[in-house]
Amino acid sequence: MHPWVICPARRSLARVKLFCFPHAGGGPSAFRNWSDQISSDIEVCYVHLPGREGRLRETPYTSMERLVPVLSDRVRPLLDRPYAFYGHSLGGKLAFETARNLRRSGGQPPVHLFVAACPAPQIPWLHPLMHILQEREFLEEVSRRYGGVPQQVVEDPELRALFLPQLRADVTLLETYRYLAEEPLDCGITAFGGVDDRLATHSQLDPWRLQTRRSFRKQMLQAGHFFTPAAQTEVIRAISAELAQLQDLSPVPLRAHHL
Repeated sequence: MHPWVICPARRSLARVKLFCFPHAGGGPSAFRNWSDQISSDIEVCYVHLPGREGRLRETPYTSMERLVPVLSDRVRPLLDRPYAFYGHSLGGKLAFETARNLRRSGGQPPVHLFVAACPAPQIPWLHPLMHILQEREFLEEVSRRYGGVPQQVVEDPELRALFLPQLRADVTLLETYRYLAEEPLDCGITAFGGVDDRLATHSQLDPWRLQTRRSFRKQMLQAGHFFTPAAQTEVIRAISAELAQLQDLSPVPLRAHHL
């Protein structure tokens, strides 16, 4: 059985763990350089869902209501020290709902929730549905909204057969998500956005402040929906600084960025 959470660089002396939830269609490789750049006092763990990368041949989830309890059960044994969540786009909502699920079971909340390119969960989905489209129309709409699917996937029937089911499943998760009101989280929230992102705009990030009893901060980056390496470095720097402050630590300088 493949693990649901991968911690590639174990840091036994780390004061905090950072669990990273990828965007729709993404997997652990979306965060492959993070351990090299982030503060040495933070242990980075990647959420690895069925149907992604090394788990590509497993059946992906299409329901947030079914996925979140299972994922929470896989994460819970790893919460042996203070922890934070980071999620990009779909990953932001998944991180948020996992935090709420852990709270319902009496678990300790994360020390901070970081979300990126993700409208606040209480904002209804207003875009035409993609997950119900036929294959060709689905690919075209993904390309129009998010910047495209790799050309080799479009041209190769075998790659399409592997890649499209998990991408469609993730889009289904995003488009069928239904927010249910609960008490705000007892942790601070930082929302990152791209100034050129049409899917998670400046005004759609602001309502995240209603989901926390603690501090809220918004940081806009020179990026679109998917962050450039430079924007990712800004995110990692901000996360390192925030977690160092929460843990009464001094930020550790970023290491060299390896592409």
